[in-house]
Amino acid sequence: MRTTILKYTGILFVVAWISSCSDYLDKLPEGDMTVEEVFENYTTAKRWLANTYMHLPAELNYMCGLSDTWARNPFTAGCDEMEIAYGGAASHYLNNGSMNSSNSYSICPVWDECFMGVRKANVFLENIDNTPLPEETNAVEFTEAIRNQWKGEAYFLRAFAYYQLVRTYGPVPITDYVLPTSGDYSTVKRNTLEECIQFIVDDCDRAIALLPLRFTGENIGRCSGGAAMALKSRILLYAASPIYNGHAHFKDFVDNDGTHLFPTSYDATKWSKAAAAALECITALENAGHKLYNTKLPDYVNNYRGIHQELYNDEWIFWRNVEWYNHLDNCGTILSLKGFSILNPTQEMVDTYQMANGVVPITGYESDGLTPVINTASGYEESGYTSAEGDNGWSPAGVRKMYANREPRFYASINFAGQKWLGTTCDFWYTGKDGRRGAGSDYCKTGYLIAKVINPEANPSTGAGYTRKAWLYMRLAEIYLNYAEAINEAEGPAKAYLYVNKVRSRAGIPDLVTGLSKDQMREAIHRERRIELAFEGQRYFDVRRWGTAEDTENKPIHCMNIMAGTSLQDNAFYERVKCEDRVFDKTKHYWFPIPQSEIDKTQRSLVQGPGWTEDE
Repeated sequence: MRTTILKYTGILFVVAWISSCSDYLDKLPEGDMTVEEVFENYTTAKRWLANTYMHLPAELNYMCGLSDTWARNPFTAGCDEMEIAYGGAASHYLNNGSMNSSNSYSICPVWDECFMGVRKANVFLENIDNTPLPEETNAVEFTEAIRNQWKGEAYFLRAFAYYQLVRTYGPVPITDYVLPTSGDYSTVKRNTLEECIQFIVDDCDRAIALLPLRFTGENIGRCSGGAAMALKSRILLYAASPIYNGHAHFKDFVDNDGTHLFPTSYDATKWSKAAAAALECITALENAGHKLYNTKLPDYVNNYRGIHQELYNDEWIFWRNVEWYNHLDNCGTILSLKGFSILNPTQEMVDTYQMANGVVPITGYESDGLTPVINTASGYEESGYTSAEGDNGWSPAGVRKMYANREPRFYASINFAGQKWLGTTCDFWYTGKDGRRGAGSDYCKTGYLIAKVINPEANPSTGAGYTRKAWLYMRLAEIYLNYAEAINEAEGPAKAYLYVNKVRSRAGIPDLVTGLSKDQMREAIHRERRIELAFEGQRYFDVRRWGTAEDTENKPIHCMNIMAGTSLQDNAFYERVKCEDRVFDKTKHYWFPIPQSEIDKTQRSLVQGPGWTEDE
């Protein structure tokens, strides 16, 4: 058997099946075990599967440095959503164009982590049928039904690992068996993108057939059939999107033998397949009790925050527990409360949020890329200051009018100058208590601080208020928007309105205006995704699959003038200025380069990504 040469050693980190329970450290019996020995007993087999979960990325560390490889999320700050003030953040390598095939692993080790997860899932699937059922009839811990459920979990985990690989590298090698730990790898090569997509879909279908739609009670947090349906929805949406679907940039990219690794022509039917998968997922999830989070309505601001703060609510589909990760809250808290103040939304992100009336305030920028084109019909005002508290208390008196009368998701997601956090005013201007002066390397670089995923009770100055955390991979609102996008591209806007408006209604803003064209609906859906899913790791991959990253990422980001200002109403602070230049080369930056060491191991049978060479 091929797996006899493998060893199962050391400590297994078993996170209570990734449930809401406590973490545990389980040790195997003394000494190493072969894979055959592991699967002779259902307890150690269960531990192997639990360990496979550990390769899911803990993506809530936006500010990860090159040494924080477990976090694997340079993406949120690696697009136009956010800037990280911390100079060692891995996202800077994406933004300044300095990523290459030698340092890409350090920036984000998707290749290694995901293929380790794939290998563990393959080992499990090849061996779990050898695990005997207990001889005692009253020993119900392991049954044939449980064996099948565990198989379903392994299929999902393998599919999720391949989804991460494909969204990062494009076409990758498919391994549905256990590769030997030594041998000749000169035949390892990329499969085509369409083969990779189909492999993920097939594994999702296998998982759907074997898993319950939703786990509850002590099993909450396991990957479910609903999670597999959601992943299928997402990957088919990707497959239909321009960069994945016969785009001119990559249709001529070939393997060493001349095989085209990307589709060579556009296939419009892929949108219909994506729409069907999304609608099937929505129907199944709603029947299983999933629904948009609405526990705190009509307080739309705290309700939107509650999506992430109330763990395991009915909107959640799949997530990873991170337990006590206080560093995120510290990085998103103002300096005067002893936070680091380094998670800084860009001015472009701030400008994206709609007004309370649901109308877009800024439709673009003048030729300087800086001066906003204001939609006067929205009621937005760029200058001046409010004379009274507004927006149900979420815009304090005296703040800049540009922050007044905005939609609730803005107040739930963005802290701005004059806003209150833990009862303290955010003073981001230069001489303010939260400004750059005297702040050392940690300071608010854009004049804005993220609020959305930060615990509003956590207080670094007192050490109180911290709670357990999880990184949410998939939730129901995304599937609504997946369907809306796919059905609009497949059939036009008519059926898209319902699901976009469900998301807008929960956010506390009016429905979309009727009579939109297909292009107008596309623009509206793209905006809704950008706002609703902000800072959740989606934007980086959305602009890439749409093929718009060469426009959104290859230009400066902007901010308030943090080097000026002596008070809340000092006009000098509110001058729009360039924060930093950003680089995006459309010939190569749509995908990560494969680590050069991996190319070398295969004696270059594995071709490097489009546009990348050994020294880039």
